[in-house]
Amino acid sequence: MEHPVLEIRNLVTQFNTPNGVIRAVDHISLQVERGKTLGIVGESGCGKSMLSLSIMGLVPTPGKNAGGEILFEGQDLLKLAPGEMREIRGNRIAMIFQEPMTSLNPVHTVGYQLVEALKAHRKESSKILREEAIAALRKVRIPAPEQRFEEYPHQLSGGMRQRVMIAMALLCNPTVLIADEPTTALDVTIQAQILNLLRDLQKETNMAIILITHDLGVVAQVADDVAVMYAGQVVERSSVNEIFNNPQHPYTIGLMGSMPRMDEDVERLVAIKGVVPPPFRLPSGCRFNPRCPFSAEECRETMPQLRELEVGHIVACHKAPVEEFA
Repeated sequence: MEHPVLEIRNLVTQFNTPNGVIRAVDHISLQVERGKTLGIVGESGCGKSMLSLSIMGLVPTPGKNAGGEILFEGQDLLKLAPGEMREIRGNRIAMIFQEPMTSLNPVHTVGYQLVEALKAHRKESSKILREEAIAALRKVRIPAPEQRFEEYPHQLSGGMRQRVMIAMALLCNPTVLIADEPTTALDVTIQAQILNLLRDLQKETNMAIILITHDLGVVAQVADDVAVMYAGQVVERSSVNEIFNNPQHPYTIGLMGSMPRMDEDVERLVAIKGVVPPPFRLPSGCRFNPRCPFSAEECRETMPQLRELEVGHIVACHKAPVEEFA
C-alpha cells in the first residue's frame, strides 16, 4: 500500500477564550494518498475549515496547536519554522478558499495577483511569470485568458472567479490541494463544471485533494474516501461507497436521510433535530447524544472511541453497528 502523502495524527487545535479552552479540532486523525480525494463532511461549525487552516499553518490568533502531528511526505509541518512553512504553503500544499470575492483583491487585476503568487516561490523574469499565469488561466479553461489577465475580479462571473482561484492554487503544481467549499456560491451547472475540472486536473498531476464540504452530492461525485465530522471530531471514516451504502454513525445516517434521492418517493426527508452544540457548551458523553434517536445512558456518560467495524470502516458510536433510523 502506498504511503499517504499527508497524514494527520491526533491533531488538536484550541483557543483560549473567556469561556475557557475551546477545542475546534479535537484529536483528529486522517490521511490522504497521491491521486486520491478525501471528502470531509459536516454541518457548519463542526470544525472542517479550522482543520484546513491548521494544515496550512493559518490558524488565527488566539488559536494554537495543542498536540498531534501533521506529516507531509514524512515531515511534521507543526515543527517547521515560519519561513520553512511559507516555502511549503502555496507551493507544495495549496488551498482554494470558500468565497473567491473575499480571497481576491478587488483593487488589483487578476493577472497581477497571479504573478504576485508566483513571485513568492519563483525567481523568473516578469515576462516568463506573465506567460505562466496566462497558461494557468488557460489550464482551468478560462476563455480568452490574455484578456482575463488584465481584468479585475468584479468583471468576472462567480464561476470565472472560482476558476481564477483554482488557477492560483495550481500555479506551483502542488502535491496536496485543499478545497474548502469550492462550489458553495455557484449554481448547480457551474458547480458540476468546477468539480469535473478539479477531477481532470487531478488526473493530469496526480495531486491529492482534501475536499471540505457540507454537500453529500459533491462528495459522492468526486471523493474516494470520506470523513464525517461533528463538533470538532471525526465520527465516521471509510471509502465513499461504504459510507453511502452502509452508514453506521447515527449522524451520518441522518445526513444521508436528509438528502433527496431520485430513486425514492418519500413525502418528507429525515431531519436531524437540534443544532451542533457550541464548542464552549459541549454535552457530556457522545457529543451527538442530545440529537440522536438511539441515545441511551451510556451515550450520555461516556465518550465513544473510534473503532473499526470492518476493514477500513471506523466509527465512534456505542450502538454501532446500527441498521437504520427507527
